[in-house]
Amino acid sequence: MKVKMRKILVFLVITILIITPVSAFASTNKKDIKVTFNKTNVKVNGVSFNDNRMLYNNKIYLPINSIAKLFNMNVYYYEKTKTTYIGQVPAGEVPKNVIDSWKNIKQTDKTTKEILISKDLANINATFNSGSIKIHGKKMNTNNILYNNNTFISLQEVCEILGTNCNYYEPTSTTYVGMIPQNEVPYDVYKKWFPYKKEKLQSKPATGEMAGWKKLIGHEYESIADIYYKLDGSILNVELKDIRKADLNKIVEWTNDDGIKIRNRVGDIYSLFRYSNQYTTKWFRNKFGKLYEDWILVSTIKAENIVSDYLQETGQIPKQDNITLTPDAEYETIEPEEEKISAEEVIRNIENHTKTQSEYKVKI
Repeated sequence: MKVKMRKILVFLVITILIITPVSAFASTNKKDIKVTFNKTNVKVNGVSFNDNRMLYNNKIYLPINSIAKLFNMNVYYYEKTKTTYIGQVPAGEVPKNVIDSWKNIKQTDKTTKEILISKDLANINATFNSGSIKIHGKKMNTNNILYNNNTFISLQEVCEILGTNCNYYEPTSTTYVGMIPQNEVPYDVYKKWFPYKKEKLQSKPATGEMAGWKKLIGHEYESIADIYYKLDGSILNVELKDIRKADLNKIVEWTNDDGIKIRNRVGDIYSLFRYSNQYTTKWFRNKFGKLYEDWILVSTIKAENIVSDYLQETGQIPKQDNITLTPDAEYETIEPEEEKISAEEVIRNIENHTKTQSEYKVKI
């Protein structure tokens, strides 16, 4: 009996010795931290990102699946090394049979919307660095934070690894990833973020219908717009052309304020967007979402500023001096008259327009 009891005691001691270090290590990974959820804004190429956003130690963290959606990458997890791979998997790190099994894994639906965490939440208990994260094979150095079954990772470090710009504008609490709508930040701020842009700018004679103009080469918006200019003495003319290939005949469905679903051609809706102003922007965004944001993106480019900056830097026009008024100077501010169109007027215009497009209108 004593021998049996001794064996039981030895077994218990060994079990405790094995379990205790693991438990102690696991507990060190857990922390009570102060965070902020969904109070800061994130915009990717000018489009608002509306999934969960965590602010911790002045850094923006996003869930892994959200990062994958943003940058169009797949996510895989290798249990043996507790490593999450986002994007490409380095050769030789994972056995072929495991990689083959990943082919059957269904990736997160990119259209799925997350349930947002409450903005009022300020203190959470989170697990730090429960595994490794690799972006295109490069290991992340910043902490990853596990909370509510979601692993949050640093947006800034992801952008650095992918070679994508990531800038924070404090007055609006907005982090910009990729292309930045220039009307949202002062042009001086934009130039500080991209000091190298003006160094790469060049111009060449335009052809076709723009013959006689110069085409600006090397600007940030070349994938969506062409910028042309003509300098005649002290007179500068600038033309901005949208070069995106939109399917103007594509039918889209939207719901009016009466709850009626309406179908229109993209081209017809674009013509309605011309009524956009400070009073109607919110209404258009609510009704048409990304379609409106895509349409307005090119119009936000301050082509005149980009061209003027280029011409000044290359010595083609004199640099403008900042004029300081003396205390006794008299001046008058003349505000241009601007036609103000209310949201109600725009709605009436839309309703009148859709009546004339009955072949595209379907009531449900």
